[in-house]
Amino acid sequence: MTRECAFCGSTANQGVYDNDSLCSKISNLNPCNPCKRLAELDIQIIKARETLLAMQKEARRLKSEMNCSHDHLIHRLPPEISSYIFQLCISREPSIDARYSQVALSSVCQKWRQIAHTTPQLWTTIFLSVSRHSDLSVADWTQEWIDRSGQLPLSIGLFAKSESKYYTVYRYVIAVINQCSSRWRDLTYQGPASSLSDLVGDSQGASQLQTLKLHVHGSSAGQFKLGDFKPMPTTLEIRGLDLKSVVIEWNNITHMQARRISADDCWELFRIAPRMTHCRLELVLNIKAQDPFPRPHTPILHPTLQVLEMSLVTSCSFDLFLNNVSLPSLKSYTSDVGSGYLETESLISLFLRSSCSLQTLTLLDLGLEPLDVADLVDLSRATPDLRHLDLKSSYRSGADVTERIFRCFSNAFTITSTDSETNQALFPRLQSMTFKGAMPLDWKLVPDIFGSPSDVCNLRRRPLRSFTLSPVKAQPIDDFIIDKDTLSRMLLLVTQGIELKIEQESPSVDALQRSIEFHAHDSALGDSLRDPNRLREE
Repeated sequence: MTRECAFCGSTANQGVYDNDSLCSKISNLNPCNPCKRLAELDIQIIKARETLLAMQKEARRLKSEMNCSHDHLIHRLPPEISSYIFQLCISREPSIDARYSQVALSSVCQKWRQIAHTTPQLWTTIFLSVSRHSDLSVADWTQEWIDRSGQLPLSIGLFAKSESKYYTVYRYVIAVINQCSSRWRDLTYQGPASSLSDLVGDSQGASQLQTLKLHVHGSSAGQFKLGDFKPMPTTLEIRGLDLKSVVIEWNNITHMQARRISADDCWELFRIAPRMTHCRLELVLNIKAQDPFPRPHTPILHPTLQVLEMSLVTSCSFDLFLNNVSLPSLKSYTSDVGSGYLETESLISLFLRSSCSLQTLTLLDLGLEPLDVADLVDLSRATPDLRHLDLKSSYRSGADVTERIFRCFSNAFTITSTDSETNQALFPRLQSMTFKGAMPLDWKLVPDIFGSPSDVCNLRRRPLRSFTLSPVKAQPIDDFIIDKDTLSRMLLLVTQGIELKIEQESPSVDALQRSIEFHAHDSALGDSLRDPNRLREE
């Protein structure tokens, strides 16, 4: 901005005093010697500034030459190879740090900036966070980023905490994103529900959307709809939305994750997404009070689902859902009821009704009275092909719960008769087991799960080869000292190829190693504990 001189009103020669004019106005005479000298200095200052600008320009040129001389990689490689190296440095997932990689590469030198700005693959992942520090320049920055990506598919993440404070900025940013909706490959939206309806796309009607993640908050109702066109994503995550609020082609979904979803929405999901192979349902609620989907008269058959995870489920909605579906292709099931009580009857009924070949079963947050003998036997009969079992008891559970479960396994580790179901091994094809709970008071229950040493090679024994035990809450290190007789049995199992781990993460404890060190001075064990291979000979 040009300013006038306070004395003469002139706007010329900014930064230089108009000494002759000033001196003449005061004395009506020729300029005095100080004014003449100051005028000469002003001329020298102007020349010095011109010289400084020239020197700075030369310095930048020399720095570019230095970068070319000192950088033995990027400056000496063909641009297409340098461009590929840059691509390897970039995260492909929208995150807080993802946007900084491109900017960092562009800030090293002119050569790097030229390569980065002409490599569209670097600019296909866009992270946008609207906060109290944001202004309308965010929209300009977003448009520039999109322009650099050429016509490549885009992965976009849009995040905001509140709409009312930043609505204007939010509206401009969404308008920029809408213009390239035909290039959306992955879209993540985390923000107010009311602004979700602004994501309407452009008028081209085409979409290559593969992954859609919508996490909304607020009491307002939101809807995702791209005009008259329905995108066909394969992966969908929703939170705070019901199925009717997401207008897509559901029959293309293969991976689904939903949080805060009602039981009737779960039924409808299994009806309208026949290609779904992986499904995670969190915080499953009871049937909606308003406009619920109809309850099925017969169990819904879903032929392709292989992995089902359910967490934070109320006992009522747990039964409502599981009793109304049939999943013949189910391979892996995870349940975290959250209430500390697992209703096994509905779970067993699902497995039997589906006639599925379940391979992996994970049951978390078991209550104070989980899985008695009858429950485990019924689960075993319903899942005869189970290979991997992961159990976690509630932090409120004591050692008695752990010991009760271990005794069930130790009492049925072999099949004594092919014709007798009562004598059949518990989970006869189980290969690995993980248990997280209170440490047992009687350590010998751990090797008892495998039977006697001679039973390890018994072909009629369950093929359990890996067992991991860890506490559900931190315990004193001294609680991990195993008596020497039981320790010898455990080490013998290790020498026979069994992967046996008893450990705690924090404070870090390896029970086997600590017990070996504790008993190492005992002459009765002596070298056997230091070298477990000698246990074979003994």
